[in-house]
Amino acid sequence: MKKKVKWIISIIVVALVGLLIFDKVTKNTSEAKSDSSEKITVVAATSGSPNPFTYEEDGELTGQNIELIKAVFEKLPQYKLKIVKVEFSSIFSGLTSGRYQIAVNNLAKNAEREKNYLFTDPIFKNSYVVIFKNGSDKAKTADEWSDLAGLSTVGSSGVNSTTAIEEYNKANPDNTIELNYSSEDLKSQLEGVESGKYDFLVMDKPMFEYYQKEYSLDLTGKTISGDLSTALMSEPYSYFVVGKEETQLAEDINAALKEVVEDGTSKQINEKYFDEDYSPTYDD
Repeated sequence: MKKKVKWIISIIVVALVGLLIFDKVTKNTSEAKSDSSEKITVVAATSGSPNPFTYEEDGELTGQNIELIKAVFEKLPQYKLKIVKVEFSSIFSGLTSGRYQIAVNNLAKNAEREKNYLFTDPIFKNSYVVIFKNGSDKAKTADEWSDLAGLSTVGSSGVNSTTAIEEYNKANPDNTIELNYSSEDLKSQLEGVESGKYDFLVMDKPMFEYYQKEYSLDLTGKTISGDLSTALMSEPYSYFVVGKEETQLAEDINAALKEVVEDGTSKQINEKYFDEDYSPTYDD
């Protein structure tokens, strides 16, 4: 009889232990699934140019913009960041459709884009130069937009300098600058000026200095002034761009971006690529 009672008690104990283990495993699994489901995946689209803001190295996307967006999302544990390389032409349509939530491409702000998308706080404060072949007499008179009228240049759609030239041409249809759109990388565009294919190129000072250091091109950069300065420096920033409905995401990015600037991470990234800090400043 005693043996039978002991046997029954043993079965009950084993059953209880099993139930406790099962309950703990189930709870842990449930919590893990809950933690996973709370992470919101954010797909960031980039074209992989212009270098050094976004480019591929050994099959991996990198660059100033790429490192900066990663640093921002390191401060946003509620999100899981996924960066994809796409054609530039599909970035904005992808934002509209919701395929991508953020564009990371050293993008400028203009009125048309502001109607359809949200811009984060500035990520990079630009300064500009007008680039000519060394010895060009045209470089001597390049302090007004009208001085560049009739000359040829090249640019990629969407970048700050191209946007500024487009605005100038719209306002001056009888005295335009010949703007050639190209998907060439910036090195090829600069070589086009060097060879005489194009008369000049307007581009970010930090990018020009980076390419001069890398490739020793026979070019000179003239600091902008006059209406060139007014047209470009009235909006001297680059931004991350998010979908129109992504208001919470934009707010979260802005909060983290401010931290990244204030704790010096942005400065470290900029100095890595440009030997100088181009971080924006934020007023409280």
